[in-house]
Amino acid sequence: PAPLTTVCIWSKEMLPCPCTFSSTDCLCLPAHTPQKEYADQLWFEKAEGTFCVDLRATLPCHSLICPASLQLPMCATGDMAEAWFCLDNVGDLATFFTWEAPSPFQVLPNTGLLEPGQACRIKVIFQPLMAIIYDVQATCWFGEGSKQKSSIQLRAVAKCAQLLVSIKQKRPEDQEAEGFQKVLHFGSVSVGCTTERQIKLYNPSVVSASFRIEMTPDTLAKDQAFSCPTAQGIVLPGEKKCVSVFFHPETLDVRTMDYLSIVPSGCASQTLLKVVGFCKGPAVSLQSYCIDFSWVNHGERSEQTLWIENKSECTARFQFAIDCQESVFSIRPAFGTLAGKARITLHCAFQPTHPIIYFRRVACLIHHQDPLFLDMMGTCHSDSTKPAVLRPQHLAWYRTHLVRGLALYPPDILGIMLREKKLEQDKNGALMIPIEVQRTPLGPLGAGSRPQVHGELSGTQALCNIWMHVVS
Repeated sequence: PAPLTTVCIWSKEMLPCPCTFSSTDCLCLPAHTPQKEYADQLWFEKAEGTFCVDLRATLPCHSLICPASLQLPMCATGDMAEAWFCLDNVGDLATFFTWEAPSPFQVLPNTGLLEPGQACRIKVIFQPLMAIIYDVQATCWFGEGSKQKSSIQLRAVAKCAQLLVSIKQKRPEDQEAEGFQKVLHFGSVSVGCTTERQIKLYNPSVVSASFRIEMTPDTLAKDQAFSCPTAQGIVLPGEKKCVSVFFHPETLDVRTMDYLSIVPSGCASQTLLKVVGFCKGPAVSLQSYCIDFSWVNHGERSEQTLWIENKSECTARFQFAIDCQESVFSIRPAFGTLAGKARITLHCAFQPTHPIIYFRRVACLIHHQDPLFLDMMGTCHSDSTKPAVLRPQHLAWYRTHLVRGLALYPPDILGIMLREKKLEQDKNGALMIPIEVQRTPLGPLGAGSRPQVHGELSGTQALCNIWMHVVS
């Protein structure tokens, strides 16, 4: 059996106590458990002498540490800056924490749980509303009943940002004089086309200037002709930023006006920009508005060409209203698309079927433009029938007579009135009423007794009136 040993044990925490035990025994000593660090000596006295053992012990506790201070970047009022630091759990227990930070600072995450030896990154957000120097303390509460704390000093400077707005590549009609409202003119833009202009934002301050761009709210948003893809952004200190504004008109011959607001963050004043544009349509024209095929033998075909041109930048769509296959006149192509600043050649043909006079006014319909009219005329001759040839001058006379109220009088009556000086001829050969008899009635058309015709109009004038009755 192991030899027995008798010793006397004492310390500052216990009275002397004689104990007898062998080399394999274990002795448990009583200890108090206040939350503090323990330091003591344990004395052993036996026959051979006395010796001591130093005792040190620390109970498990909560402990979180963070930097003493944090400097945040300089920030513009109304803007936001952020910075990071580490919060470490150097204790022996899992610790729940809660942050308290005064305005305008915000600590994220505001609460959390850290295991022993674990650390987390804490973000501090700075959103100042006043341009002053900030030096405040943020407190982290933790431990039993959240009675322990760890603090960090937060320092930051807020300044007012400034944003200067100007027009890039200024035109004479633009306006940006000091003290007046800024006006951005797009000029005349073809319908369906898009034009871009730019405004320039300059930040002369030492802090970044954030901004947003707002268009005037419109109940018919789909009809808005102006647009700005840049809804918001940031201009760094001393830098310039260009913002595009687009004009896409859809309503022809309309002057469009809208307002665009550049709103900086914080206390800087906003800039109201007036945008103006005019919508223009295509400018389609014909090389000639009259085609005279003169006379063609029966059974033959005559063809002439003319071009159709678009002088505008926008695309034009056209169609000639001559889709009847029985017509002696034809146009190829009868419809199509004209690119901006382009022209195409039209092939016009005349293939008569009877020996008579032919005339047709063909309408050219153009999208976003008033229609054009092309007069096509020709005369067909056969071996036995050769009618007088219709000329453009006859058409001009007829239209003049129509305006002057003479188109419904037959040629013989007009001939008598011309002989009796009740009618005159102007410099173009058309008939006109002399000034001294303009107030005298010419008499009812188709009276019971028609005067005998002793004089005749010229052959072309008679043809004009005869053809006029046929057309009527």
